[in-house]
Amino acid sequence: MHSSAQHLQSVVRRQIVTGDRDPGSRISEMALAAEFDVSRTPARTALAGLEAEGLIEKREGRGFTVKSISSADISNTIAVRASLEALAAKTMAEQGMSAEVEATLLASIETTEDILASDTPVQELLDNYHAANVVFHETIMKGCGNDLILHTFERIAALPFAKLGSLVFEGTNPRRQHMRLTVGHSQHVILLDALRKRDGARAEAMMREHSHATLNYSSLFVHKAYREETQTEAATPAPEAAE
Repeated sequence: MHSSAQHLQSVVRRQIVTGDRDPGSRISEMALAAEFDVSRTPARTALAGLEAEGLIEKREGRGFTVKSISSADISNTIAVRASLEALAAKTMAEQGMSAEVEATLLASIETTEDILASDTPVQELLDNYHAANVVFHETIMKGCGNDLILHTFERIAALPFAKLGSLVFEGTNPRRQHMRLTVGHSQHVILLDALRKRDGARAEAMMREHSHATLNYSSLFVHKAYREETQTEAATPAPEAAE
């Protein structure tokens, strides 16, 4: 199995959020590499990224420990980040963007479009997709024309799930991963169009929806099988009660 560092990080990120990795449990470079059948280099990089996000912390000696993070903490962080990103997009649309910002956003979109059009498995391309995704979000946040928005964001930047451009994946279904990335890419295209047309309300609404995708879309796309099962059960007549 090939897995990029970003793909591995996004899968473990989701495991921590859903409780598949218990708070206080140990996680190490060697164990992670063995679990996902990858070399130690992507495992090491993924762990460094998760530590920077505040999801794990170093143990005395070797390895890391999964931190205790409540779902409320994550939801609150994402809500604040989404509000700041939406305000940044609205501000940029209303004030207008420079030719340099537009070129950077367009280059990011072209990169993700090329990645999604490739026949290479998504997990092998995720490092490049993630890099382009981060550039898109950071360019809007840093170039929106209101330094106070960026200053406020920097106050929460070290909290779990505050990082701009973070992705969360369930690691067993590449087709759904590709679908989710396609949705994210499409939202970037819509955002750029709103920015070009200086439509602040549309840019704000689209960015708010897009910023909530980290967790919301993970649940929507991962649980398709559950929805189908639920629908099947609902369509099945209940047994008659015994008289």
